[in-house]
Amino acid sequence: MPVLRFRAERVYELLNMEPRELSEILFRLKCESEESEGYLEVEVNADRPDMFMGEGLARAVKGILGVEVGWRKPKIVDSGFKLIVEDVPTRPYIVAAVVYNVNIDSSYYLEELIQFQEKLHEGLGRRRRKAAIGLHDADKMPGRTLRYAMAPIDVMFKPLGYTKPVKAREVLERDEKGVEYGWISRSGDLHPFIFSDNEIITMPPVLNSDITKLEVGTRSIFIDVTSTDLQVAEATLNIIVSNLVERPGAYVGIVDVIAPWGGPYPRLKPKIVRLRSVDVNRVLGSSLNYVELEELLKRMGYNVRIEGEILEIEVPPYRVDVEGVVDIAEDIAIAIGYERLNPTLWQPGMRGEYHGLTRLSRSIRLILVGLGFTEVMRLSLTSPQLLETLGLRGEALEVLNPVQVEYSVLRPAIVASLLDLLTGNKHSPKPVKVFEIGPIVARVEGGVVEDERLGLAVMDDEVSYEDIQAPVYYMLRALGVNFTVRPATTPYTINGRTGEVVVGGVKLGILGEVKPEVLEKLKLEYPVAVAEISLGKLLESLKEY
Repeated sequence: MPVLRFRAERVYELLNMEPRELSEILFRLKCESEESEGYLEVEVNADRPDMFMGEGLARAVKGILGVEVGWRKPKIVDSGFKLIVEDVPTRPYIVAAVVYNVNIDSSYYLEELIQFQEKLHEGLGRRRRKAAIGLHDADKMPGRTLRYAMAPIDVMFKPLGYTKPVKAREVLERDEKGVEYGWISRSGDLHPFIFSDNEIITMPPVLNSDITKLEVGTRSIFIDVTSTDLQVAEATLNIIVSNLVERPGAYVGIVDVIAPWGGPYPRLKPKIVRLRSVDVNRVLGSSLNYVELEELLKRMGYNVRIEGEILEIEVPPYRVDVEGVVDIAEDIAIAIGYERLNPTLWQPGMRGEYHGLTRLSRSIRLILVGLGFTEVMRLSLTSPQLLETLGLRGEALEVLNPVQVEYSVLRPAIVASLLDLLTGNKHSPKPVKVFEIGPIVARVEGGVVEDERLGLAVMDDEVSYEDIQAPVYYMLRALGVNFTVRPATTPYTINGRTGEVVVGGVKLGILGEVKPEVLEKLKLEYPVAVAEISLGKLLESLKEY
């Protein structure tokens, strides 16, 4: 969870309370706090980014104490700022707002504001990849018309903290933040910029311009949020504006964002959730009535209207963590205090038992371990090159946006994983006898099949069909399966040395010797025999499991 540092005297001034009392209230809000060297360190739950700043923290504390309840929409005026959005394919969305009379009156508040920005970058912004925030002195903006557009990286501007203008290319290639974040939105020799009367004020998500830097004495703040996701951009802007406008005398300025999805920002529109008292009481095991629920919800910052047996709840725009009844019930529990809830032990209506597939798998494990096999566990993802070698590529489903190319397809057969394992263990003492029980996903004519399979493999100086036949036959007979075996073919086993197991006319699986040419491609110097059995089909043929 994020740990934030607040100047202790500023927080106590905001709340007018003693440290011990504050610590207890913060604990109820799922936060842990500790004061050290004049700073209050607070570990805030990651789902409450609205509490990443002193004003947001104070708002939550005042609410739970009943000092300030509900949510009031702030005063909103037309700022006169206009933002024209051009085509920015690498980071298409941008929203903006102005908050007047923020009044950065101390270095402590400025320090906290920068911390707030960076914690939002790390959380909602996913380390600036999803969203990035620009904070500017609104009174220093060169003009009221802004433009968000791609531009050549050889353009000149004066980055924050620099003494003279440089090319954007130098920032991207030499500056610490440029190297860390410059790749996110760059496209060849182009990068997104925000211009104000042809002056660059920021290069998102990397660095602001020095022209509009915040400092002690700044009165009003212009906020821009660029993102790859409009919903995330709007949520981030709402949180920032809601916290800044908590300053005494602060109010909001609308920015006209001219884009296909644009309009006046910030929207600050509350989400509406409708529920009944029984919905909350079912979750909490309580018996709260509508009047009690209304009072508790207002203390958690919600506005409430009762319509018959329905509570219509306005969720403040800064509460991006609230999705539905369970989230609201959790807030009610916080307002009550978990220590005041009386939980009752749930009495199950029926007794649980192992699934037949689990019992079958356990029996198989005992049998195979007794036969000298070692159980292994492999990933369900595997390499497309491996499946190509085995002739199984056409049966595999690909994963969109894989983390690694080597693990970009779902395995259609357990033997693929076992052969990959043997490739990495070819120098182990012989014989190598392994098995795995796990899922496969295979593309078949007319759809996709998911199945639980058993795979076996034997590798030795000399291996024949009988080396895999013997353990498979023993296992099936020990389980009481009445089976037959008939000749079969697979892309990776030798014709004439491959069989398929059949029960009641249904094919359970295959067993056979791996082709020498496949072993050669896998760089396996020893012969291998493999088997694969469908446990789902095997279970259907057995009554006692």
